[in-house]
Amino acid sequence: MAPGIGIVADLINAGLYALRGDFLNSGLSLLSGLPIVGQGVTAAKYGNKALNVATETVAKGSDSLTSAAKQLDGPKGVHPIKARMKPFKVPCFKPSDTLLKKNKDNIKSFEQNYARQLKHQENGLNDLTIGEYLENRERYRNIKRKGTGSAQSDFRMEFEDDLLESLEASYGKTKSRVEAKKLAKQRATDIMANLAALHDPDMIAGGADKVSRMGRKDVNGSLGPQWAKAPAGSVKDAKTRVQLIDEQVEKAYKNLGADAKLNIQLERCPLNKK
Repeated sequence: MAPGIGIVADLINAGLYALRGDFLNSGLSLLSGLPIVGQGVTAAKYGNKALNVATETVAKGSDSLTSAAKQLDGPKGVHPIKARMKPFKVPCFKPSDTLLKKNKDNIKSFEQNYARQLKHQENGLNDLTIGEYLENRERYRNIKRKGTGSAQSDFRMEFEDDLLESLEASYGKTKSRVEAKKLAKQRATDIMANLAALHDPDMIAGGADKVSRMGRKDVNGSLGPQWAKAPAGSVKDAKTRVQLIDEQVEKAYKNLGADAKLNIQLERCPLNKK
């Protein structure tokens, strides 16, 4: 995977949020996209437009961003008006050894993206009410993903259009218009091949068929299947991660009703453990 693709995604995500007036998510995507060592050049070269749009628009919504920043580390206080179920920590998620080996030369960036997608999934879960979660889970059990997918394809098209425009503007500073268009198309194809339109949370984990951002495909492909699996080392016929969440949410429903919010904690397995 070409370096900087994760950052480019964050910057374009920020731009799309900002253009829609969604200051909160624009700010969070912008903060996620701040470059780590060795990737700043790529981000600056290919994400200037999105970065500028996001920065200007986030400034207008700075009060919301300041408030939201305090909520990033957990669900406390996100919805002070509504009751929230007791915290439930889902068994940890772990990338496969094959995936880790594939990303060994850029492991810091990979782990940052892994943690980021987990955090977005956690935030997405905790934005749901108990009733919404149970309804979405029932729908998924009945029809799986039948009739869905248009949200992902539509968002990919919108994202790619914005990316192409940004790339053409960058290349156009030093290249002819024809050359800039050609290079932008090549680079956009490379970037899009490594990105997926994301549900937060995944539909299997109670998410609706709504997409609002892009993220690394390999990370998404690692996290998604783990919902329907029991944690490593579990006994035979042990409950899967999402079944464990179902169990806790159903208990909370009996005590708190449908309007209470979820309180789910997701984490990556410790790095020093196999």
